[in-house]
Amino acid sequence: MVITILRNLRSLLRSLGSGLMLTQARNFGHPLFWCRLCLGIGISLAPLAAKSDPFATLWTGSGSDKAQMRLIAGAPRGKGLYAAAAEIKLAGAAITYWRTPGEAGVPPTFSFQGSENLGSATVAYPAPQRINEQGLEAFGYRGGVTFPITVVARDPAKPVRLRLMLDYAVCDNICLPAKSVAELQLPQNGTSAEEKLIAQAAARVPIPLTNGAVQKEIVITADQAAPQPRWILTWNGAATPIDLFAEAPDGWDIETKKLADRKFSLVAIQQPLKGLPQRVSAQLTLTTAQQSYVFTVALDLPAQASSAGTK
Repeated sequence: MVITILRNLRSLLRSLGSGLMLTQARNFGHPLFWCRLCLGIGISLAPLAAKSDPFATLWTGSGSDKAQMRLIAGAPRGKGLYAAAAEIKLAGAAITYWRTPGEAGVPPTFSFQGSENLGSATVAYPAPQRINEQGLEAFGYRGGVTFPITVVARDPAKPVRLRLMLDYAVCDNICLPAKSVAELQLPQNGTSAEEKLIAQAAARVPIPLTNGAVQKEIVITADQAAPQPRWILTWNGAATPIDLFAEAPDGWDIETKKLADRKFSLVAIQQPLKGLPQRVSAQLTLTTAQQSYVFTVALDLPAQASSAGTK
């Protein structure tokens, strides 16, 4: 009953306004949205405390919290170059979300404002899982996740003090927004006990496929008879694929589904109401047991779809 109401609400929101593009319509029906809107509560911030490990901060929050976060660092990679990571620990069956959360949820946001001598900090996202969350499909992580961060100093001769404010969502029956803050002065020498954890997280980050590899290992055909824009993707790579995730431009929502061992469907379940191009560019993430891959494809729209948009 509740799931039916939520889905009907999402459909209603999509239909509002003839020229409106509801890029996040699906999020409005999820308990997380209403929790944030009506209650405005979150996980409290922990004070920054003294610690003995120069390569890791203390965990934020307490052991009874559904989620805790800490900053960790590896040994310096070169003059002014560092490997760090934000590690999130989730209790029980709690989940948090990928940068594209699926039918419900909120992606994490990383702010490094207040850092010292920071030239750049680039966050990498490990490949997600497809999770059934109260009848809706979410893309994210269960049990915990570590986000690798590549840090470049503004002045290589000086140390970097990395300050991270991380906003993310934690769901376990109910969904709550979480906010964690941690600071770490990245050591300029020494050996880190966190090297293995950072390496494991980096290994889960999808690697880009070259254009040549895409042409060799990916075949995409349009389903001209489908009522909505639909394509079939066939993977010809050596590894057996597990799942496929699509990230589309604003105004678009492309749903993926595994059809067979090496075949997936992609369906445009939401697109702009007017001004459609003849093709749409989408970033795809394909996961296998050994390695995950990310690549961009141009999906040709059927003539009837490109002449008139659908809700």
